[in-house]
Amino acid sequence: MKDDQNDPLFSSQGAGYGRGQGRGRGRGRGGRWVGEYSLVEPALLAFLTQESLHGYALLEKLENLGLGAINPSVVYRILRDFEEIGLVQSNWEDENTQGPPRRIYALTHEGKAVLEHARISLKDTVDRIETILEQINE
Repeated sequence: MKDDQNDPLFSSQGAGYGRGQGRGRGRGRGGRWVGEYSLVEPALLAFLTQESLHGYALLEKLENLGLGAINPSVVYRILRDFEEIGLVQSNWEDENTQGPPRRIYALTHEGKAVLEHARISLKDTVDRIETILEQINE
């Protein structure tokens, strides 16, 4: 199993956020990308690899993944946390919009590195799920 203590999303010290106490045991968010809420974080980073987007566009993409039940305030809190720890940066949209100005989010170099770690973690999780499904189907 990969050691997650050097990853800012998994760390229980300083830069980590919303992960609860400890190393993913017991109640709380844990240190693995499992479950509907914890899929939101890598999905947001993945969406931002392709283009810079505002929050509403990110919410639409989550909806398309079947994660539309997530409260928008949770998504915006994640984006603020990502910005605070340096995974994304944001700027106000320069172009005139029909409504108020929108904050546009872009992935940083550090965000790309964390996304690569998430890719590996998600792949490990998929492998575990496939193993369990094989046991169920026997």
